[in-house]
Amino acid sequence: GKGDEGDELRGRHEYRKTHAADSISHFSLWKSITSIPTFDMVFIEFNIGDSFVNGLSHALEDKGAMGATKEYQGCWYFEVLLRRLLLLRKPDPVAIVTFNADYIGRVWATFPPWQDPVSARKMLFRSNQEPLKIWVSSMYEIPVFSAVLWMLPLSGKRGTAWQFNGTHNPYSTSKWHADACCHPKPPGHLILSLVIAYCIVEEEKVYYNDGIGGGGQGIAEEEDDAATADFTMDEPPTLRDPLYLSPEEDDMYVNIENGKRSGVAVDFSDPNGEESWKNTVVAKEGWTWYADNKDEDKYGFIANGIDGGQHIAVSLSGGEHGRVEVSYVVSYENFGIALAWLDQSIGNVRGLCNGKEEENQRTPKHQLLNAIWDQPASVPKVEILDQRLEAGENKTLHICLAPRDDAKRKGTENKFKLLGVRVF
Repeated sequence: GKGDEGDELRGRHEYRKTHAADSISHFSLWKSITSIPTFDMVFIEFNIGDSFVNGLSHALEDKGAMGATKEYQGCWYFEVLLRRLLLLRKPDPVAIVTFNADYIGRVWATFPPWQDPVSARKMLFRSNQEPLKIWVSSMYEIPVFSAVLWMLPLSGKRGTAWQFNGTHNPYSTSKWHADACCHPKPPGHLILSLVIAYCIVEEEKVYYNDGIGGGGQGIAEEEDDAATADFTMDEPPTLRDPLYLSPEEDDMYVNIENGKRSGVAVDFSDPNGEESWKNTVVAKEGWTWYADNKDEDKYGFIANGIDGGQHIAVSLSGGEHGRVEVSYVVSYENFGIALAWLDQSIGNVRGLCNGKEEENQRTPKHQLLNAIWDQPASVPKVEILDQRLEAGENKTLHICLAPRDDAKRKGTENKFKLLGVRVF
């Protein structure tokens, strides 16, 4: 590109990560993308966490048995993000590239049961729906680069034992990848960067010099072909009909985030977002806003206490659809249960989370937010409250930490991490 004075911007591009983690957290914390003033290209890297999506809570229609599958859920959220990105202007249309964590054949890890050849033959793909993401990306004409297929032929060409030999095999999967799945170590990320740089250069050569088929006429010099033109770059942009979203869902979950509707988000996961919500939090007893990870970049409001009772209150105004959405972290160890409800008060006048067993259940008076699950990972979860907050109504969202129940927990703590609230 060119700067204000016409100078070339070579070597002056900036790389920005969002503070959201996967499709479902970007879905709710869309501000993590829209708050970036300007950018040219989006890299969608892996979507590994999408396999942990638990329930299609945002659907406006009955999806039937198919809606209960993780494959459908992962593609549904992924398509929402793609459609939002294609409508985005920062200030121009944004280029999108997908890196896929797909792999075929033997798996990565050096420990059972993952390296067992018998198990590997029974698992054509990892259960992260990445092959389906290839299909969704292709339907939207978004380039897909495999994170792994470039190295699998080299890693195992002398047998399975050689594939896992990190000492003598420079292409060993255990050397390049950090876990049983496909998360690259720094050298793996470097290779992927080189892959995308090489492909961009090759595309530019075709675009400006050879044209399709090497006929000598560049695509840039040809008239637009109605069959191959990118209509998402038009003003206003034109998108294909959704693959998984109903028209009502497209209107509510895509258009609402691109200026055609109004949705209000309180994003506690944004490291720089305190000024935007500090007047919205009207009460907090035992809740602290901080980052609890090693890199100190994953923020949220956190409560932790064996006896429970910690209470936080957020002032909200109803939106067009009367819905309130709460996002929080679920994990396999040290996490617990919180209760949520809406009323007109600021304090915990109901006295909930005081240890009564019957209160640790979902009732018409309050909703249980369960941050406990059995997968060895910590990922965001989004839940829509049963209680409605209609347009024009002003109420307070209350969340309190329930006491720890040792029979249902792993670890010694009782923690809950609130990521954000959205009203629409």
